[in-house]
Amino acid sequence: MSEIIIPLHGLTRGGQEFDFVLDDSFLDEFSHDVVQGLDCKAHIAAEQKGSWIEIHCTVTGQALVLCDRCLEDLRLPVVIDQMLTVRFDTEPEEVVNEDDNVITLLEGTSEFDLGQTLYDLTCVSLPMQKVHQQGGCNPEALARLSDEAQMESQPAMNTPFSGLKDLLKQKKN
Repeated sequence: MSEIIIPLHGLTRGGQEFDFVLDDSFLDEFSHDVVQGLDCKAHIAAEQKGSWIEIHCTVTGQALVLCDRCLEDLRLPVVIDQMLTVRFDTEPEEVVNEDDNVITLLEGTSEFDLGQTLYDLTCVSLPMQKVHQQGGCNPEALARLSDEAQMESQPAMNTPFSGLKDLLKQKKN
């Protein structure tokens, strides 16, 4: 289990920096629905700013996903540059943050596990359509898709039930 823990108490003025590796062992803590594999480096800079903490997250690397077209492995670049603000409250569950970049924690919390946040940012950074570049898809999968599309466009074959359509048409006339 690879936790991405940031200590919240004792941050020095001017901030502290942390480096983490986001790889397959990091992904094991989450579902593999979107990302199948990960090879990224995360650089986190945390700085105390009075009663709140500013966390700057930079993630670069590659994610392994399945191509939406051919279902083969596809490597996509991951580039994240995100600023987060951590605030504290006595009842953080009741605080409504209108800004997704603001995280409210229970007052007195001494550390923050940034793992779920980094996973979510990674998933959101990927394009909606995950497909190979032109000519990069598995040709066998594309041929099969092409065959199915041709079958759908062909008129229905003569089946025992095809005569029922004609009966319905005659009844309407």
